[in-house]
Amino acid sequence: MAEVSGQGPVPRKEPVAGVENRISGGVFFGTVIQGRTVNVDLPQSITPALSGLPLVSAVFTGRDREIGELLQVLEPGAAQAAPASLVAGLAGIGKTELVVQTARRALQKQDWFPGGVLFVDMFGYDPERRLPPEQALSGLLHALGMPPEYIPPGLQDRSRLYRSALAALAGAGSRILVVLDNVSSADQARPLLPTDGLTATLLTSRITLDIGARLFELDVVDETSAIDMLDRAVREARGPGDTRVADSPDDAAAIARSCGDLPLALRIAAALLADSPARPLSSLAQALAAEHLRLNRLRRQERAVRSAFDLSYERLDPLHARVFQLLSLNAGPDISTQAAAVMADIDCYETEELLQDLARAHLIEPGRTWGRWRLHDLVRLYAEEIGKIHTDADDREEAHRRLYKYYIGTVSAAVYSRPTYPIMRAAPFHPPRFSGAPQFSSSANAKEWLDDERPNLVAAVTAPPLEDRSGWSVALAWFVGLYLSSIWRFDDLVTVTKTVLAISHLSNRSAVIDAKALAALGRELEHHGSHEQHDDLLACAVEAQARALNIFREHHARRWEAWALVNFSRLLHEDRQFRKMGEALAQAAAIFRDVDDQEGVDTARYVRDCLRPW
Repeated sequence: MAEVSGQGPVPRKEPVAGVENRISGGVFFGTVIQGRTVNVDLPQSITPALSGLPLVSAVFTGRDREIGELLQVLEPGAAQAAPASLVAGLAGIGKTELVVQTARRALQKQDWFPGGVLFVDMFGYDPERRLPPEQALSGLLHALGMPPEYIPPGLQDRSRLYRSALAALAGAGSRILVVLDNVSSADQARPLLPTDGLTATLLTSRITLDIGARLFELDVVDETSAIDMLDRAVREARGPGDTRVADSPDDAAAIARSCGDLPLALRIAAALLADSPARPLSSLAQALAAEHLRLNRLRRQERAVRSAFDLSYERLDPLHARVFQLLSLNAGPDISTQAAAVMADIDCYETEELLQDLARAHLIEPGRTWGRWRLHDLVRLYAEEIGKIHTDADDREEAHRRLYKYYIGTVSAAVYSRPTYPIMRAAPFHPPRFSGAPQFSSSANAKEWLDDERPNLVAAVTAPPLEDRSGWSVALAWFVGLYLSSIWRFDDLVTVTKTVLAISHLSNRSAVIDAKALAALGRELEHHGSHEQHDDLLACAVEAQARALNIFREHHARRWEAWALVNFSRLLHEDRQFRKMGEALAQAAAIFRDVDDQEGVDTARYVRDCLRPW
């Protein structure tokens, strides 16, 4: 029996004296067995199918850097060359298009891949069409020109024949590029990986496969490229005369942001626009603005962002699925391992392993520093939607409360561990201390934690408060506001103060606490506004102090009313309303005397003297 060649002339057998046999000509895939008398029926000349790449997209853009990096590892003999390269990333991020575009360019390079390219879609995430490796090998061997009768039945034998064929072709100067698309596991990929060290392989997967390949993790395109992709897709469908995207740059940018710059979502959005050439971009931008409906609207016929995410989510076990669902409860842009562990009520080290598994599956991404994790905006919406369907409502509510308590307790410990001027200025409106809060080893560690968590803390404050827990949002805002004041983050400080104004009510049970927080935050705004000549800060300070004063009066909290009058007097002085300032301080002093608060009387007198002349 003889193995067959993938290309070139059919080998011929030349008899030599004695018992020697020689086979020459062609490229041999394996051992040729010879004997004194041999009858070998070899196939006729064959034509390998080595041009099986899918069509490239005309709307592809924004990936020049990634293509350049992949071409560097495909170049024969290059220092950075790698036998196998894995492009991994979130569903819909454009992995397949990237490797196809790269393969097209590589094939155009002289002498890089004279043998052509083999492409196979493994359908790894489609349970109905998933391709077993032995079936894929059968197709690849057919593409190499191997007749069916020469293809062995077993996986190992097929893999050996396939690898031998590629090695023989590479050795004969017909190096081939192998592209394995949509691989879902290492077991699905390994039998298809060449082992000759010359044949190059590009793979795509939603997970980081443990196959020894060079890893390229794909991110979303930038906003400029996203808008360009949207424009190209619309004009490809409707012709170059459709200039809607170029004519409406603000709406185009809004659509790109709603799509999270994810290529799949952008292609769907473009298709929705192409369906109706009279539809303005503002219509689609408005339709996608509603977060709770966005995934419903990012679908067209058989393509849908939610369906793409489903195929990844369905591979998770219950524990990974629960952690993934709960991550959407964090309102900020990322979350620490510690916060995720508290929220899920799981050991921190186990949580870290679970988060790393989710990152390898590209359902979440590592954050800017180790120990932080983030979700793509559309994945966050998906996790929230799935969580509401599949997670017990009580479990979800308790997880949310644990997260809030963690933030409040830790930020209180961090603020009190840093002796700052805002704490001194807040007197006597000091925020309450929380028992059981973690302790920081140093002021520097506390500041580092606050700086890392600042976006999350502001987001937690401004998110809708938990049911019957608006006081928690106010307490969090109180601490966060003092921290923001200490680092001069004025815009965030105004946002936090306005949030407290929005949720404070004269009749609620924590009204006086709300008023104390407003008085403290108003004092910070007044301090910075007067020094920086910042009218917005002063306007917000006036609103906060006026609300605090009204609440104290409504609830007959006379001592606090007096302190609020002292604070308000500073704003009146800044506005050059000197007579009203004097009246406010006189009222404050009178109340302090009524409640036997000598410290307050002395403070009112001191402020009056400091603010002279009137």
